[in-house]
Amino acid sequence: MLRMISLAAVMAAPLLAGPLNEGLPVWITPLSLLLVAAALALHRSRPSAAALGLLAASAVDWRLLPAAAILSYQAGRREPPATSVLAGLTGVLAFGTAVPLLRGPNLYGWLVWITGVIVLGLLPALIGSFRRLQAELVQAGWDRAAQLEREQRIVADQARLQERARIAQDMHDSLGHELSLVALRAGALELDGTLTAEQRAAASEVRAGVTTAADRLGEIIGLLRDDDTPPRPAGDHIGALVDRAAASGVPVVLTATGDHGDVAPMQYRAAQRVVQEALTNATKHAPAAPVRVLVDRTGDEMTVTVHNGPPPCPPAERVPHGGRGLTGLGERVGLAGGVLRAGPLPDGGFQVVARLPTRPGPVLEAGPDPLPPVGPETARRRARRGLVLAVALPTLLTAGLAGTLMAVYAHDSRTSHLPPERFRELVVGAGRDEVAGRLPERQAPEHRDENGPPPPSGSACEYYRSTAGFLPTPFDVYRLCFRDGRLVAKDVLPPSR
Repeated sequence: MLRMISLAAVMAAPLLAGPLNEGLPVWITPLSLLLVAAALALHRSRPSAAALGLLAASAVDWRLLPAAAILSYQAGRREPPATSVLAGLTGVLAFGTAVPLLRGPNLYGWLVWITGVIVLGLLPALIGSFRRLQAELVQAGWDRAAQLEREQRIVADQARLQERARIAQDMHDSLGHELSLVALRAGALELDGTLTAEQRAAASEVRAGVTTAADRLGEIIGLLRDDDTPPRPAGDHIGALVDRAAASGVPVVLTATGDHGDVAPMQYRAAQRVVQEALTNATKHAPAAPVRVLVDRTGDEMTVTVHNGPPPCPPAERVPHGGRGLTGLGERVGLAGGVLRAGPLPDGGFQVVARLPTRPGPVLEAGPDPLPPVGPETARRRARRGLVLAVALPTLLTAGLAGTLMAVYAHDSRTSHLPPERFRELVVGAGRDEVAGRLPERQAPEHRDENGPPPPSGSACEYYRSTAGFLPTPFDVYRLCFRDGRLVAKDVLPPSR
């Protein structure tokens, strides 16, 4: 309710301003106030009709243009433009053209009104339409983002299960090897002739138990393993992995600091997976870009950083981003007690950073994210910049159009301006040559013969303005009528009432 009252006050303010009422009939103001009230009552259900109605009425009372601008903006915000709206605008322009013809020729008044309709009617509607489309686009973007987030959660769950299958395979390889060695030693004891029968029987039971455990481990791992799960990377060291990538043509450089020999197997294999996945992504999305691998050991923590520069040229074909690799890496690093950060860099490259403990223990704290944040706030900043551009461009165009119109009006009014004191000095009966030097170089297009006495019969009349300036204001028209080279009549034609 308060918003409606405030809106009504803003729209009615130009109608109640005293100086703006000059030159208008007394009954115009109450009628215009009624029109504003009717448009406000209609603007929620028929916003375009309310705006077009005020634009048409502004041809009679130009003070309605600010109110029409407000309703035009709201019409653009609430409904898309339709054929009926364009037809209504055409009707408004036709009505606004007919009104000056009924009052009498007034080229400048018609041009000013047309400019007002464009500036205060069409442009606000376009800005409102832009804001409506922007809001719809943003909402569609958030809906799409929510859908992608749901899909990403499904993909992440699949990636985590896949990575756990890899971990299970690693466990099978490691434990299976150790169990095989235990079974082998137990078999050797079973065949040792220096042992008693009881000892050989115990060794046989140990061998059988270990063999059964290895078989059951294999069965369990077989259930967990996904057929699409790629095998564990060959090689036991990160250096061997980087060497194979370099031998394949990848411009990669490894820098290792500290001692990595005593890092626990699970943590070291997580570091190895980080390097493997990062190199795979670099060759896939940034072929021929230089890659730096840094493995740093500091105390009980190991940091693995893989950074690739921007691609020298974009790939010939767009490579799909599945998103599973980094999600799986996060799962592997998290299960090893570490934290992973990955994302694009301002220079167009990409960086993966993993912090891992050297021994199983408490999970590391995430710490500050070294990569630039990308999220909704960035989208909001871009939307604000787009809005500023959408508002600034029409504003500059409007200011340029208004300035040009004011300059043209000022030139025309100055060149057809006859000062009142000079008009009073002109004497009826003076020759045309005598008064020629006191008259302006051009005549005013407004004649207003209907506002004064009829011109003398057989005379030729000239018309001049009583004022000059940048803005249209009420003015008198001076009529000078000549017959047979002499001034036979001088009349003052006031503005139409």
